[in-house]
Amino acid sequence: MVVKEASGASKDLVRIIETKNIPMKGFTFIEGFPDLGLAGTIGARYLVEKLKFEQVGFIDSRVFMPMIRIQQGTPMHPVRIYASKTYKIVIVIAEQIMDNAVAPFMAEELVAWIKKKGIKRVISTSGVRIPDGKPIYAFASNEESKKVIHKNKIQMIDNGITSGVTALLMLGLKDNDIEAFCLLGNAKNNADYNAAAEVVKVICALTNITIDIKPLLAEAKNLEEAIVQHLKNVEETKEIKPDATPMYT
Repeated sequence: MVVKEASGASKDLVRIIETKNIPMKGFTFIEGFPDLGLAGTIGARYLVEKLKFEQVGFIDSRVFMPMIRIQQGTPMHPVRIYASKTYKIVIVIAEQIMDNAVAPFMAEELVAWIKKKGIKRVISTSGVRIPDGKPIYAFASNEESKKVIHKNKIQMIDNGITSGVTALLMLGLKDNDIEAFCLLGNAKNNADYNAAAEVVKVICALTNITIDIKPLLAEAKNLEEAIVQHLKNVEETKEIKPDATPMYT
């Protein structure tokens, strides 16, 4: 049953559906969309599974690729919303790379929803590739948020270029009273679980969560292979004929 639906300007293209009406005033929002190294996606999913977050909604769009993941015999929405009242955190996980055509509308709806729900902090995730660099980097949406990065001794990216939903989400929160910054895992490969572990470590420090990342390093190899294969399948659907019905395990 649908409890409520976002009503931003991009509603016709992107809809945020809450299947459970969870008050989120003062929560931290974590964004785990696929990007370089998949560090944020792997890390966000690990937090959801290990801390037993509850699915409270999903994001729907008529321009999503016609490819979904099947889990325990049932289909899963490609972009899902999870929350924990205990930790006061809401996490959005995407298993599709957002096309440039949908990224502005996705970011616009997310920014509107974040403000409406009274969320106080946004931690976006992304990836960067800097050989022999630091394990993790960051940039902030405003001057106040920069203070958090400096306080936690995270290497700031002073100059660079970023793109996609993450970029537009941070731009939409620029000069806002919501604390917002992006963590970038230094990825060495297409699905870097070491970078994911670094992202999780920093998220835990920022949110006062205690979680063992050793299982992430041990288990994430299988997870990374599954995500990479899923994203590969999504890309391959562009070449599948309309009357084909792709399945995968």
